[in-house]
Amino acid sequence: MPDFKVEIRARLAELQLSPVREAEIVEELSQHLEEEYERTLSSGASEDEARKQILEQLNKPDLLGQKLKHVERRVSQEPIASGAQR
Repeated sequence: MPDFKVEIRARLAELQLSPVREAEIVEELSQHLEEEYERTLSSGASEDEARKQILEQLNKPDLLGQKLKHVERRVSQEPIASGAQR
C-alpha cells in the first residue's frame, strides 16, 4: 500500500501547523486515503490506477480544506474547569 503521509505533509507545509497538530491531521487523512485506495482496488483497479486516483483526489482544490474541517470537528476542546472564566 502506498504511503500517502508524504503527499499529505507536502500539502500541509504551507499551513505551518504545530508538529503535534500536523501529525494528527496526517494520520486522519492518510487513514481516509488508505480506505479509499482499498475500495478502489476492490472495484477492480490496478495498484497503479488506484494510487493515481487517490492522488487525483488529494489534488482537488477543496479536498484538503474539506478534510481539515472534518478533522477539526473531531478534535475535542480542552474542558473548562468548573468556575473558570472563559
